[in-house]
Amino acid sequence: MTAEGPLDVEQAIGAAAELLRGARTVVVVGHIDPDGDALGSLLATSAALDALGVDVHPSWGGRDAETLPAPLEPALSFLPLRGRVRAPEDLPPRPDVLVCCDTAAATRLGTLQPLVDAAATVVVIDHHAVGDGFGDIRIVDDSASCTGVLVLRLIDALGVELTPAMADALYLALLTDTGRFSFSATSPADHRVAARLLEAGADQVGVTRAVYESASPGYLGLVARTTGRAQVTPELVWSWTTREDLDLSGADPHETDGLIELLRRVDTVDVALLMRETESGRWRSSLRSRGSTDVAAIAQRLGGGGHHLAAGFTADGDPSDIADRVRAELHTHAGAGSR
Repeated sequence: MTAEGPLDVEQAIGAAAELLRGARTVVVVGHIDPDGDALGSLLATSAALDALGVDVHPSWGGRDAETLPAPLEPALSFLPLRGRVRAPEDLPPRPDVLVCCDTAAATRLGTLQPLVDAAATVVVIDHHAVGDGFGDIRIVDDSASCTGVLVLRLIDALGVELTPAMADALYLALLTDTGRFSFSATSPADHRVAARLLEAGADQVGVTRAVYESASPGYLGLVARTTGRAQVTPELVWSWTTREDLDLSGADPHETDGLIELLRRVDTVDVALLMRETESGRWRSSLRSRGSTDVAAIAQRLGGGGHHLAAGFTADGDPSDIADRVRAELHTHAGAGSR
């Protein structure tokens, strides 16, 4: 913070770079169940700090004390930086700096949330519009397509040369959070970033195949079960995936992540909802909008958050009851929008 108020993005990047260059021990984390943006951002940040000789520890936590951190998806095992990830129990308990990537709320760190209070300084790098405002230095820009593009600006401020391994990690972040450059938030600047990453040695074919063209033999069965029970109403297309679906199909748990995009293809409905049963019996619910509905606002009212076109929340109850709650919010949203 300055005497005048919060730092703007450029000031925050400069302050973070100065802090990190002088740090001894840094822990870099993403949110629980890290997606491509969180994973790519924390790996690239860690590699840049390692190049400066900083003692850096990348990791992510579990959802709760009874849940292990999500494993790295098998298809992403090609990432050169994957071996740098530390187990949560091996992290220094009181680092000089904690860097939180792609995380709008401290609670999204799961079992690593205590590090927010234990670290001397907390740096947040994020692009979500909603959150709890935690962190001492906040590199936050909700107009950015992904956290990875903000990490690239920090790497430049650190004066570190972009390596092929860093470029792979950042290309993963950019590719996934722009939906292969198809989302409306994708800008000309994002394509320029992609070109720079390719020039730095990013393996665009390898990253694309790993994310979008790799599946277990059981994936088709999982798709059949999930899409076969899909419900389509004028305002919502929705379905759900159970733990039994995973057992019967033999699909990997992470393969539920892209199923929401199959529902989103119904072009007569603006909002898609996919609910995934957790080990605790709760439902991790993802929302996607084709453009007319701000699903982040709906998710926030249901206890979650996200972006205008992609958001999520966790809920108890029956899938049909949860879908009814979403439909009620959609009707409220439509009514508010018509006034």
